[in-house]
Amino acid sequence: MLLTVLDSAGVSQKVITRAQESALDHSGIIVATAVAQQVLAANTLRSGFIIQNRGSNPMYVNDLGVATVGAGSFAIAPGNFFPPDNYPLKTGAISILGTINDIFVVREW
Repeated sequence: MLLTVLDSAGVSQKVITRAQESALDHSGIIVATAVAQQVLAANTLRSGFIIQNRGSNPMYVNDLGVATVGAGSFAIAPGNFFPPDNYPLKTGAISILGTINDIFVVREW
């Protein structure tokens, strides 16, 4: 759960707590090889997400822009997850790139 609290100086701070929240399913398939597609829209209320590559080829995720095979995107090997433990929460749009018809599982809360 994403909460906004005031610190001792009266400055607004965001705090993430673990709670029983409903997870939304955004799972799907790669619709075109080597073409980035949005997997999660920007969501300032997001308090977490997880992506698993269920395909048989690598996938690439970018939480700051358009996913590419090059620098700036994280590679997710088949069966692996993104983000890793203790990765900072990103509330912007997230894109994914891979091989046509490979499956990915996405949960957002």
